[in-house]
Amino acid sequence: MPPDTARADAERYQAAIRYIRAKVDQLLTLMGTRPLRHEELDDDTLLELDPIGIVGDSFGQVIAHLNETNLALELARGEIRAIFDAIPAAVIVVGADDRVDDCNRQAREWFFGAAEADQVVGRPLTEVCVCAELSHGRRPEPGETRLSGRIYQVVTSTVAGPDAAGGKAVYLLFDVTPLKQAETGLRLHAKVFEHLGEGIMITDLDDRIVEVNPAFCRITGHDEADLLGQGQELLDSGLHEPAFFDDVGRRVREHGWWKGEVYLRRRDGGIVPLLRTISEVRDQTGGLTHHLSILTDITSLKETQTRLDFLAHHDVLTSLPNRLLFNDRLEQAIAHAVRDHDRFALLFIDLDRFKNINDSLGHHIGDLFLVEVAERMKTLVRRSDTVARVGGDEFVVLMERVGGQEDAFRLADKVIAALKQPIQVSGHELHMGCSIGIALFPEDGEDAIALMKNADSAMYRAKDAGRDGYARFSHELSEDARARLALENALRVAVRDEDFELHYQPILDAGGRVVAAEALVRWPNGPEGANQPGQFIPLAEETRLILALGDWVLREAVEQYRRWRDAGLGLDYLSVNISAIQAGHPNFADRMIALLDNSGLDGGGIQIELTENVLMDDIEYSRAVLEHLRGHGVRTAIDDFGTGHSSLAYLTRLPIDSLKVDRCFVRDIPADTNAAAIAAAVIGLARTLGMSTIAEGIETAEQEAYLLGVGCDCLQGFRYGRPMPAGVFEDWLRNRAGATG
Repeated sequence: MPPDTARADAERYQAAIRYIRAKVDQLLTLMGTRPLRHEELDDDTLLELDPIGIVGDSFGQVIAHLNETNLALELARGEIRAIFDAIPAAVIVVGADDRVDDCNRQAREWFFGAAEADQVVGRPLTEVCVCAELSHGRRPEPGETRLSGRIYQVVTSTVAGPDAAGGKAVYLLFDVTPLKQAETGLRLHAKVFEHLGEGIMITDLDDRIVEVNPAFCRITGHDEADLLGQGQELLDSGLHEPAFFDDVGRRVREHGWWKGEVYLRRRDGGIVPLLRTISEVRDQTGGLTHHLSILTDITSLKETQTRLDFLAHHDVLTSLPNRLLFNDRLEQAIAHAVRDHDRFALLFIDLDRFKNINDSLGHHIGDLFLVEVAERMKTLVRRSDTVARVGGDEFVVLMERVGGQEDAFRLADKVIAALKQPIQVSGHELHMGCSIGIALFPEDGEDAIALMKNADSAMYRAKDAGRDGYARFSHELSEDARARLALENALRVAVRDEDFELHYQPILDAGGRVVAAEALVRWPNGPEGANQPGQFIPLAEETRLILALGDWVLREAVEQYRRWRDAGLGLDYLSVNISAIQAGHPNFADRMIALLDNSGLDGGGIQIELTENVLMDDIEYSRAVLEHLRGHGVRTAIDDFGTGHSSLAYLTRLPIDSLKVDRCFVRDIPADTNAAAIAAAVIGLARTLGMSTIAEGIETAEQEAYLLGVGCDCLQGFRYGRPMPAGVFEDWLRNRAGATG
């Protein structure tokens, strides 16, 4: 071989060796392996770097290959390029002139728009890079950096070129975004594990606890150190049978999970109810490694369920059993009595005139009163008996295993006596009686519905007998109950359809002039024998239909008086009866004043009649209402004076215009000297207090003469005229005026 040729081959050989060593050192440095010393680049190392086998068995053969052909150099470069492109990181080599000297395939995909190498190498980095940060001249710093929304771990170094002419910057960028996301996920999972309100327990396949979170420790009362490595029997409440756990295990094996309620024993020995979910944990190969339990403390939920169950079966106000629970106990009592051939009694208790408390003092006072009533009644019965509240002011007692009706009668007497005692509520001393109906099993009914209905019927019999007493069911009562129900239904229809009439009875002054009339409601189409006010008015008050009926009466009376006034009929006023329930309604006065305003009348044309009992229920409330009405001109008369409360102190405290002497005193005048004296005393009292008087029920000339003689101001009764429909009354009045004119 000529000397010049040999020299050239040797130079090429030396250049190839330098290039290969530089590339190998550079790659191994960037990949974390220390650079090889030249003497370490032996045959074995070269073989590892030459998988295609162009390098022979010895280092000398490399020289032989290089001396024989330039193909070896190209193959070495290709092998280095394959390694270079296979690196799972972006490698960018930038020269001193800021041009890309080299880059691998990963770099071209991430930062050069997947361009080919010849489109990138040799060009300025700012021109060919699609990464906004790098294209604007920014160079990656060692460590973590964010480029185009992703996170890279950057390693930098400087290496010499093949001719050692100048340094080049080499950037190795690993995309660690997935790793960072995984780290973030792990941190979040750790936070969730630590702060989750539910308890978490992880057990191994030997059912030993390997990890718990703080919530689990809080639920169980155990420290983490006490739990780790322990078996779950440490937490066993003892309330579950072994079969329960066997079933749970079977379901986990079959379905991979289980969910249900369990009871766990705390460290302090207490039992806590939990909602537990058990799930299998498997590795990447599908092998079972652990079990994960999530436990929710449902103590508050259980307490809420217990409370809801209590509320579903008990009266919220008094905490007594309600109708639902009472019916269930009644059914049980029937079953036991049938089985044991036994008897029991049912007492249906209704408070007398309780609505007056609500209407006059308000529902708050009424509720407190009912609570006190319930407490008194509970003290009167045996532990085996049941006291329930089944309605607003209705109570019922189930008295089991009685010898006969005498046992029920004795309890009824005790209840009546207890409720007669005054009850103090918020500064009010309240008095209340009750009416009790009694039914016995099996004589008075063989099922719950019949017993309740018959006890209810007996209670109404007690009310009809004068209240504040008791009555036992009889079969005659069943007919009465059906008749009463029919009457109530008919009354409801009549109120809805306003199927009533007002009749008017004249009121005369001492000189014989008709100065007023009293409006009296009639039910002309009502059931035979029940269409008189004395029959249907009490029922209307009891069912509170009196509110709608009373409103109709007031509207009709005011409108009729307006028509008579416009026609020049010459009445000074019209008198209208007001029930206790009407007067006790919170809006009574305002509604009446609005009615007068809408009709164009002033209040002086209307007089309301109230009984003493209505006024005495709450004197302060009555005074406020009457003063409000008087401020608009409305007159007030006390009806049936002398038949109610004996105290006369209220007369000086209330704005009253007239007293009506009741017909029971007028009836026997003048023959009955006591009645005559009472009538005279009432008239004298009224005169002293500056009130006028009206005597009602006058039928004879003797009665008239006596009353006028003792100074009675006005007279009313059949002697002058019976109650008449509006048209008849108008004709009567005109005829009378013509006759006396």
